[in-house]
Amino acid sequence: MKLVRKNKQISTIFLFFGFFILAQFVFAESVPTIASYYPVVDRDAQEGDILAKTAQGLMKAKKPADPNLFGVVVEKAVIALNRPTPDSLLVATQGTVLVKVSDRAGKIQKGDFITSSEIPGVGEKLNQSGMALGRAMENFENGEGKILVNLDIKYVNLPGTGGKPTLREILRLVGEGMQKPENFPVVLKYLFALLLAIGSFFFGFTFSIRTMQKGVEAIGRNPLAKRSIQTAIFLNLVGVVILTLAGLGLALFAILY
Repeated sequence: MKLVRKNKQISTIFLFFGFFILAQFVFAESVPTIASYYPVVDRDAQEGDILAKTAQGLMKAKKPADPNLFGVVVEKAVIALNRPTPDSLLVATQGTVLVKVSDRAGKIQKGDFITSSEIPGVGEKLNQSGMALGRAMENFENGEGKILVNLDIKYVNLPGTGGKPTLREILRLVGEGMQKPENFPVVLKYLFALLLAIGSFFFGFTFSIRTMQKGVEAIGRNPLAKRSIQTAIFLNLVGVVILTLAGLGLALFAILY
């Protein structure tokens, strides 16, 4: 009997994961894997509307590259978290979903970053560094409509447009991400980047000070070897600078990409 029960449990687990994997392929085109019910202030918000976090609550985003982008209203999801309430809507923050867009900022090509616009709830092509909703999965140039967008809400630094995320902006994004459990991997990415940047800076600073101190002591003990000691100090400092910049570069890469 115990063996039969165990086999049934194993079969149930395999069936569940089999359904989950099948659902990934069946719904991947337009239905996010995971979404959550959130209270939404805009009662006229519909599927495809882009939402932003405000002091009043979640509302349709209505300014370009809104720094408080939150997610997109969806009709259904493979897994819906939280319980629905009279004032809540199903909102996706990750996955591939249908999003309302406009070509006011230019024709949208597959792979372009999409952000919010002046039209409430409607997105447009991101033309300068700022907050992005995600990447377009198809082309669009027909006024207003809906396209598939792969959600990945983050600050994007577009080459040649200037503008870089400040430490305050990064900390704000991490704090907001902590409020959404489904964004935990993204939060970990930002935390890793911050720790890497801080660690690289302090390592470089500390090692440089120690190298200078030891060099001065070595010269004091052996003045005749002053030139060779200075050369060794210089090479060590160059190595430290390269390692520090490499760490900061990796941190920046993790944040932007």
